[in-house]
Amino acid sequence: MKTVKEVVAELMKNGAKEIKNVTIKNVTVTVLDSYTRLGLTLDKEVPGFRQNEAGEYEEGTTRVVFASAYSIGALLKDNDDAAFAANHLMKHPDALGMIMSRAKIDIVQQHVKAGEEYRNPFANDEAEAVVFDHDTIVNHVVSLNLSDFGKSRLERLADMMLGF
Repeated sequence: MKTVKEVVAELMKNGAKEIKNVTIKNVTVTVLDSYTRLGLTLDKEVPGFRQNEAGEYEEGTTRVVFASAYSIGALLKDNDDAAFAANHLMKHPDALGMIMSRAKIDIVQQHVKAGEEYRNPFANDEAEAVVFDHDTIVNHVVSLNLSDFGKSRLERLADMMLGF
């Protein structure tokens, strides 16, 4: 299995763009059939596709990007401050809004053309392919640095988990 660094290098070699040091302002959690989607409202505009009035997707900018709770959980497991809570947060994804508030993230944006097969490059080789019916930008959160606020919420979570 490739490391995050190796996957990012390969994505960048194939035309992906990296956006560094973006602040998360808000997190919206949506539980879907196959995964939990996190809508991350950012402090600045980033490239993205939006639907116009005719329902067609146009490339422009957006302040909201999407990530899976699973991908954020993987980052939390690699974070010395948050690893202890990662499994708990995956079972209670609504709490991610507080933990991730004001966090700084780095995003790698992968452009995928309509009709092209897409497989999550961070998943195992058996990841199912998806085909989008319109051009899209897939956002990969590759770095997560919790804010002091998020770290303080983790301390409270640790106390709760220990029964204090």
